[in-house]
Amino acid sequence: MSTEHTGFCPVYRAIGVLQEKWVLHIVRALLDGEKGFNELSRAVGGCNSATLTQRLEHLESLALISKRTEDSSGKLARSVYALTPAGRELQSVITAIDTWGRTHLGVDAELTPA
Repeated sequence: MSTEHTGFCPVYRAIGVLQEKWVLHIVRALLDGEKGFNELSRAVGGCNSATLTQRLEHLESLALISKRTEDSSGKLARSVYALTPAGRELQSVITAIDTWGRTHLGVDAELTPA
C-alpha cells in the first residue's frame, strides 16, 4: 500500500490537524463550555502558554473554535474561547476514542505488538 497522498484525502487532513499535540485536549476541555485562557490552560494541563496560544490560533483559523474578548472594566481584557458548531462535531471523535480506550487500554488491558 502506498503512503503517498496525491490530491485531497479528508482522513489524512483530519489526522494532520487532530494529531497536533494538545489539540484534542483543548477540544475536550471546551466540550464542557466556553473557557477563558487561564481556565483552559488549567483544564488542558501541562501545555505552556506559547504553545496553547499557537494551538488556539490555529484552531480558530480552521473555524473549530471562536474567540471573543470580554472587557473587564479597567482590568485587562479577557479572552474567552468556545467551540464552533464544527468544533462541537468532534464530540463523536472524542467519544469514539474514549470508548476504544476503555475497551482496549483499561487498567488491566495491555496492547500486544503485532
